[in-house]
Amino acid sequence: MKDYITPIKEDLDNCMHFVCSLFMAIGTPLETPRYFNFKKFDEETKKLTVGSTQREKLFFKVQTDFNHVHVEDFWVQFRVYRTAFLKEHYPTINPY
Repeated sequence: MKDYITPIKEDLDNCMHFVCSLFMAIGTPLETPRYFNFKKFDEETKKLTVGSTQREKLFFKVQTDFNHVHVEDFWVQFRVYRTAFLKEHYPTINPY
């Protein structure tokens, strides 16, 4: 299985910190970062969009060097990453 997280971890961390800070300041329960997941991948620009499954307008984009993203593999890896990130940096946000 291709490792999708390690090559973009720094950018993911920066974006997740921003999303979590925003959520803690003004978020509602449906805007929690635990609902973030794969949204889309643009093969032309190689930008990966990660966003809320509950709120369409909550998302961020990460530049990658991927040619393709296997969604099922990314989802499994991102879920593990997201849970660990929230537990480590934002223990007051429920990661499950």
